[in-house]
Amino acid sequence: GITFNFGIILGWTSIVGEISIFPVILYLGAIFWTLGYDTIYGYQDIKDDEIIGLKSTSIKFKSNPYFFLKSCYSIFSISLFMIGFLMDLNKLYFIFLLLIFVQIYYLQIFKLNIQNTDNCLKIFKSNNSLGLMVFVALLFGKI
Repeated sequence: GITFNFGIILGWTSIVGEISIFPVILYLGAIFWTLGYDTIYGYQDIKDDEIIGLKSTSIKFKSNPYFFLKSCYSIFSISLFMIGFLMDLNKLYFIFLLLIFVQIYYLQIFKLNIQNTDNCLKIFKSNNSLGLMVFVALLFGKI
């Protein structure tokens, strides 16, 4: 998550020409988003990973995955809310945030069944839609 999301910092500084707190907050939140969806992805082949001795968040939190996922996604959600507040984004942004929160907490966490590999893959792939929703929220938040 640290490496994968560093583009947030790079993109911001290349456009604005300086660093500020806004991309840092979004970057930190995105790290936890990545931890969450990567953990869900890991539940698909957790048995094989355990056999070969791989270390992963899926294995570490397999006894209580929902606590870990809620924690990661809550940090991500808080960062999105903070960005909207600190950047003084409009009401459209916050309306999109409601949809994003439904996607995260209902469609990803509530519907997650770590015993079902197809379910895990489907929920993992739904993060494409989530990323698009975050992009659209940020875009419309500045209109």
